[in-house]
Order: sequence, then structure tokens, then C-alpha cells
Amino acid sequence: GRSVSQHKNVSDDTARKIDEVVRTILDKAYARTTQILTENIDKLHAMADALMTYETIDVTQIDAIMEGREPPPPTGWTKTDKGEAMPLPPIGGPAAQT
Repeated sequence: GRSVSQHKNVSDDTARKIDEVVRTILDKAYARTTQILTENIDKLHAMADALMTYETIDVTQIDAIMEGREPPPPTGWTKTDKGEAMPLPPIGGPAAQT
């Protein structure tokens, strides 16, 4: 078989054209990404705030944020009297074999 690391020689002109096409694709993707993040900066900040509060978010919190609602705490999440997050109880050992 052919080695994955084998290179096919291409002319400088072909390599330049490939580079131009790749650059165009990357530039368009960057512009679109910047536009999406700019248009949704409030949601980005809400996700960052939720992550700072809960350390992790799941689909329930993401759905709430994307719908413009306040994300609920994760299932089982509680706070201590000082307002600090209380860790969830540890998960038990491995399941018994059948």
C-alpha cells in the first residue's frame, strides 16, 4: 500500500492556487464566526456566567440561554449557606457483573 506520509509533487502555481482557495475558505469562515459571536454576544456572556457559577452546563442550561431565559441550576446542584457550590456526592464503585 501507499504510505500516508507520501507527498505528491505539485507545481508552484498549483500550490499557490490551493493556498489561495484555502485562505478564501478560512477568511469566510472567520468572518461568519465573528458575525455569529457578535450577534449573540449576550448569549456568549450568559454561558460564561453560567460556567463560572456552575462550572459545567448541559443541554438544559444551553437551551435556556439560547431562548433568552435564565439557565436553571444543573440537576442536583446545591449551594452551602455561604453561597458556595456544594459538590455532588461521589459516584459508587463499578457495577456488579452479571
